[in-house]
Amino acid sequence: WCTTNRIALWLEPDEQTYQRLISVYTSVGRTTDAARTCQEAIAMNAANAEVLDQLGMIFHNTQKWAAAMFAFKAAHMMDPDDSLALNNLVYLRKRCADWDGIENQTAKLMTMVEKTWSLAQSEPEKAVQLQVNAHPWVFLYFPVCMVTKRVVAQMFANQQRALALVTVPTLPDMEEEAREDTDALLQEAATPAGAAAWSTGTRRIRIGFVSADFRRKATSYLIAHLFEEIDRKQIELFVYSTFPNDAKSCDWRKSMEAGAEHWVELAGMQPAQAIARIRQDKMDILLDMDGYSNEGQRLAPLFASRMAPVQMAYFVYIGTIGSQYIDYIVTDAVASPPSSAVGHVEKFLRVPHTFFPNSHARLFPPPHFGMKGVDRAGIRRALGVPPDGVILASFNKHLKMCPEQFQVWLSVLGRVPNAWLWLLRFPRDSEVYLNQLARAHGVQDRVLFSDFVDSAEANFQRLGAADLILDTTIYGAHTSAVDALWSGVGLLTCLGPNCVTKATDQASEYASEEFTSEHTLAIGADHMTARLSASMVVAAGLEDELVVTSLEEYEERAVALATNKSRMEKLRKRVAESRQARDSLFDNRAYAKKLVKGFRLAWENFLAGNRPMHIDSF
Repeated sequence: WCTTNRIALWLEPDEQTYQRLISVYTSVGRTTDAARTCQEAIAMNAANAEVLDQLGMIFHNTQKWAAAMFAFKAAHMMDPDDSLALNNLVYLRKRCADWDGIENQTAKLMTMVEKTWSLAQSEPEKAVQLQVNAHPWVFLYFPVCMVTKRVVAQMFANQQRALALVTVPTLPDMEEEAREDTDALLQEAATPAGAAAWSTGTRRIRIGFVSADFRRKATSYLIAHLFEEIDRKQIELFVYSTFPNDAKSCDWRKSMEAGAEHWVELAGMQPAQAIARIRQDKMDILLDMDGYSNEGQRLAPLFASRMAPVQMAYFVYIGTIGSQYIDYIVTDAVASPPSSAVGHVEKFLRVPHTFFPNSHARLFPPPHFGMKGVDRAGIRRALGVPPDGVILASFNKHLKMCPEQFQVWLSVLGRVPNAWLWLLRFPRDSEVYLNQLARAHGVQDRVLFSDFVDSAEANFQRLGAADLILDTTIYGAHTSAVDALWSGVGLLTCLGPNCVTKATDQASEYASEEFTSEHTLAIGADHMTARLSASMVVAAGLEDELVVTSLEEYEERAVALATNKSRMEKLRKRVAESRQARDSLFDNRAYAKKLVKGFRLAWENFLAGNRPMHIDSF
């Protein structure tokens, strides 16, 4: 393909041939050749917005942020109505904390989404052709309402299905086969023998977890010991890994492999082969862990083929898939109150406490940074932070930050003279913009930046060196929230306009859809990406001090804690004690039991012949 397109360029260089060649180079990992071809197209005046956008993505994927920003801006200037160029530009500007005027570009992108969605609704036969190039994973980080995020996911799901039909032409036949299998299963369950098998437990529920993240990633240490805690008397457990096992994979993967009843490698298989392999195991419930993450969107053909009668989204991708082939999303009462159902195509399967798993109690000894005998000042000096200051930290990537929340942090520094704000360099390019804002508030000397650390021990030590962790609002801390609480440090988080929903609240009224501009432009933390941190804090029993419901309350609480040493010490003691509490955040065995109960309720609902419905398993 590369040679063919090169010959075509030699005969007649044009925009389409350059685009094809760049796409081929990119698809086979030849990024240097792809970048050189983009630059060649620009030099030959054969570059359009798409070529510039491709160049921007090449720079982005190699973390050359400034070059990527230049390319995305050029693409947007060349074609202001190109939604892909605008989507990538707004995303990268947010990633680099380049917020000046970003709300106007975000609003324009939202207008494109809403207009395209309205057209698709009025002309369903043209739904695929009318798609706007907006990525649902990117939109999770934008200050837009749940309905907008859901609509983006639905349009993207339509595109993914169209691509799946190209990748797997036999997909309609597979879907028909899946329907026949489901009908046969229901008929069998309705017989006396079938009913007896389910009621007596002689037939276990076959459940499969599918992910590309069973490797050296946060996913692996969070669920390292989950599989072994799942009740084998009720569940026959399958784990499907879609990413190659490499030298970087560590003991976490070994723990997962040991805990899985059946471990199946799908890496290297074509979609049709992977579908056939999973079908061979006759799954009852299949969990899509990756959603629209980088690796996850490649799994769309698998789940579109209906490899199991009940399919769920779970854990890694925190948002709606937007498709009809995912029936449930596993969540909890705090992360997903009934009013948030409007932002999802799936039904809620809500488990008690938090749906976010962790294996910290099995993997890591409890850090003791705040205990007597620990050289607190020495550790802080080694980490480059003031030994005696009040350290307020946020180790989220800057993509999760927004200007309103950062202004609150700067206001806190202004009100607490001995407080310091400690951030990650993620990415380094954003330091320029953040320091400019800090300088305008006169606190630039009290904003610190640190690089990533590789080891879990170093991570917990750094978290423990802080006095308080400040959560971000639109997309909060997830893995880092668990890490912070395990380190014995409080995490202050904001739920936005909604109050904390206790696990005892079994409200059954789910909101009807509204697509209003007031809701769309709201900054409020109404999405599960923003509320997940609070669900973990509630699970730890610390919501009275660490969960607030507005940015104003957030600022006041941060100031109150930062100026009251005794209150902060009591909080640290409570956080440390919460690590040992049963049936709470770090009780992995209790979590697994509740998860299995939810799976059983969803399966019983299916066997009863019912459509998916909202299920509360508490």
